[in-house]
Amino acid sequence: MKKLIFCGILISVLSTSLYAQREAAIWYFGDGAGLDFNSGAPVALTNGQLVTEEGCSSISDKNGNLLFYTDGSKVYDKTHQVMPNGIGLWGNESSTQSAIIVPKPKNPYIYYIFTVDQPLPVYPSGIKSSLDPPPNHGLNYSQVDMRLNNGLGDIVNTEKNIHLITYNPNDSEELKYQCSEKVTAVQHGDGISFWVITHFINNFYSFKISPRGVDKTPIKTTTSLNIPLGGYQPDPTTVSYVTATANAIGYLKASPNGKKIAIANTASRRINEKNPKTNLPVYNTGNVVLFDFNSANGTVSNEVTLLTKANPYGVEFSSKTKKLYVTTNKYKPDGTTPDGSLLLQYNLNSSNIPASELIIDNSTYNAGALQLAIDEKIYRAGYLHPAEGSNKLSVINNPDLDGTSSNYRQNAIDLKVRLSRLGLPPFITSLFLFTFEYEFNCLGDSTHFSINTAEAIDSVVWDFGDGTSSTDKDAYHIYAAIGDYKVTLIKTVNGEIKDPIEKTITIYEIPKIIATPYKLTQCDAQDSNSTDGFATFNLQLADNPIALGNNDYDIFYYKNIQDAHDDISNINSLNNLYRNTTLDETVFAKVTQPGSSCYTVTEVILHANKNYTLLPEPLHECEVEAGKAIFNLDRKKNDISLEFNLPSDVRLYFYATQNDSFNGTNEVTPMYESNTSTLYIRAENNDGCYGIGKFELVVDPIPNLTQLENITLCEGENPSVELDSDIQFPELKSNYEYLWSTNEETSSIIVSKEGQYTATITNNNGCSTTRTFIVTKSYLAKLNNIIIKDLNTNNNVTVDLENPNNYRYMINYQNGTTTGFQDSNLFEYVPGGIHELIVENKDGCGSVNKSIVILEAPSFFTPNNDGYNDTWNLKGIDVTLHKNTRLYIYDRYGKFIKQLNPLGLGWDGMYHKLPLPSDDYWFTLFLEDGREAKGHFSLKR
Repeated sequence: MKKLIFCGILISVLSTSLYAQREAAIWYFGDGAGLDFNSGAPVALTNGQLVTEEGCSSISDKNGNLLFYTDGSKVYDKTHQVMPNGIGLWGNESSTQSAIIVPKPKNPYIYYIFTVDQPLPVYPSGIKSSLDPPPNHGLNYSQVDMRLNNGLGDIVNTEKNIHLITYNPNDSEELKYQCSEKVTAVQHGDGISFWVITHFINNFYSFKISPRGVDKTPIKTTTSLNIPLGGYQPDPTTVSYVTATANAIGYLKASPNGKKIAIANTASRRINEKNPKTNLPVYNTGNVVLFDFNSANGTVSNEVTLLTKANPYGVEFSSKTKKLYVTTNKYKPDGTTPDGSLLLQYNLNSSNIPASELIIDNSTYNAGALQLAIDEKIYRAGYLHPAEGSNKLSVINNPDLDGTSSNYRQNAIDLKVRLSRLGLPPFITSLFLFTFEYEFNCLGDSTHFSINTAEAIDSVVWDFGDGTSSTDKDAYHIYAAIGDYKVTLIKTVNGEIKDPIEKTITIYEIPKIIATPYKLTQCDAQDSNSTDGFATFNLQLADNPIALGNNDYDIFYYKNIQDAHDDISNINSLNNLYRNTTLDETVFAKVTQPGSSCYTVTEVILHANKNYTLLPEPLHECEVEAGKAIFNLDRKKNDISLEFNLPSDVRLYFYATQNDSFNGTNEVTPMYESNTSTLYIRAENNDGCYGIGKFELVVDPIPNLTQLENITLCEGENPSVELDSDIQFPELKSNYEYLWSTNEETSSIIVSKEGQYTATITNNNGCSTTRTFIVTKSYLAKLNNIIIKDLNTNNNVTVDLENPNNYRYMINYQNGTTTGFQDSNLFEYVPGGIHELIVENKDGCGSVNKSIVILEAPSFFTPNNDGYNDTWNLKGIDVTLHKNTRLYIYDRYGKFIKQLNPLGLGWDGMYHKLPLPSDDYWFTLFLEDGREAKGHFSLKR
């Protein structure tokens, strides 16, 4: 069998539009309430298990058979049992739109439940709400696989509560609340994917769900609409479901045609904003805003405010996106007592949409959800305050018509013994767009077109976009070439020709692949028997040759050809690492064209051959950092080819693990950084695997030396200093080679000049380190001046140097004590005396010593012959400096008492051999340097 080509017409595939209206045929909501729309009219269901004030969602298959439903925290299967892993989802029954269910495109088994929590974690006072314990979880999704739980479906454990960021993680306030209670979904402009959209503060976030899954990076649109976080922080004394986080409450809906988005914000208040009448929290601060939505790129634009100073809750578009409906609560004049609600209509075709507002109903019921159904009618929830529910729903029978022609009927739908509350289940709004589907879009297929509606159609006209047409309601057409075609459907219903419906479809080329079966060869080296013909194959190694180098194809492998045909979603293919079960086993490669149902199947023969073992010499490199080296592997490949004399068609690949070498995955880079380790070799030739092997990477250490050293050269007549290589033990010095920048080759050198010197030290492995020495000359202190201020209460000394850097200072006092060395050149409170000043070079290059004299006049003396302070005289007198100094003593009245010799013993308090009384006495001092000083002292007896 050479090649098997299969077009979409030969197998059962999903349509490109994918999802039909009947997926929204069954609703569960409120207190066990439900509706079944499969018959064309809503039939009450009483078997539902939900008990939810607001949030809920349900989903059926394309034939209208229930699959599962949820309140955002529990998930029930079609038998109304909680799925085994269906508890603990991060929605909340009191979150406006707690959940919405979105199928994974092109996969009939996988669904995503998107949940939004009720954001009530934190209050300014620190009080926690009893309605929803913290933390708040924001927007998340969980994956349901309908193949689990015996076909009833279950949450995939590894895909549960996957968080999506709709806030600034660096903003502590946004981090508390994370998201509003709003979420909606609509089909992507590509006709395959979906958008899931939410809003928080002043940003819309659009997440794309494609056949590849959920893109966690949203399209973010910032708008002037700002719903502040203040309204997420209610006064804890008034917490109730009405007032708590009012800014988060209200519905978000996309229009069925994907061109509009409407948002109802129940409030937009600032923190602790009060009603001036009652001093209670403000209710009527909410708004309703309409935007354009670009379904091709997920952006929001063209903001139009429809309603302000209100308390809105529900919003919904008519099926043809001609009208928008809003429910909004009313309050009595006190500003707090509920007083029913209004149902408002807006004409979206009006040139002034806000001015087109019409009151459709003024009800005593509170404002509840609005939800479009597959019968094109809009259903309204709500109940009479203070009741907790109603066994009725109201309905807008003709929502695309103006005013009273819309035919609103209060309490028209009987829910039997079950109760509706505030919420109704939201759906992908595109389900309600009456359109057509197509399937079999490979070149050569008979492409099938079908109409997605429950209407009784009189006639249709198809324009296939290539110049041909058809009037068959169920039409088939074969296109002559690949490309995009704009297909138009015009239908007539009850004699009325409806607006054309257009959709661009793509006809894909069938993948072009290799013409003959491909032989994938693997070395038989993964077990103890290297000749038995069994090995583990990396099937992806066949991708490129099979697809003739086209990387745009998706390729899947199967045990047999029937499995390849039956696996529509390509989810049951073989693991890419596959061990053959028979000699030269044949598997089947399914080559698919992404975005289409087109594929081609070919054979792949798995052959395990005997291999050559390559064990080359180790590769050594010198260490560059922390035990690692950079290895040149391209050079090693050349060395191995020469060492083993390999044929010219043999190609070598290196891997960090043996499994990678067997499977041909994760090849290491040519310049490979590694510590000492093993690399594994895979050798291939044109027939496949040629051999395997391994070799060692060895990191040779470099000399472990200090790379930079600062050296001081002291001032002197013949200054010199030794620079040493830093090899610690003399007996090891001979194991190294040395090369200095002075061209000397010894382990150390003597230098006598300032400058930079280098020494390159090389060990026996040939690995070297370069040491750098910065030699700087250091000088003795050069004194400009020593400034002494004495005969004061604070005698101080300042040392003035020519270059004051790199010195320290000390005074050795006459009495044998010392100041110790200090960095400051200022000494304060220096006692009188003849002292030694020392200025020392910090580099150890010597010191300068000077004698300094500090004069001090004692403040008192006590002539009592006890050996302490028995006489009074100046301190610090130097026999050389002060031999001609004159000193005179007077009493307090100016009477001359005595002239003292400063070099003598001093005055003993006697006058004419008589002791003078205790008192203050004055002195006058005349120094040889011309200074004069006067002062006084006390005589104490």
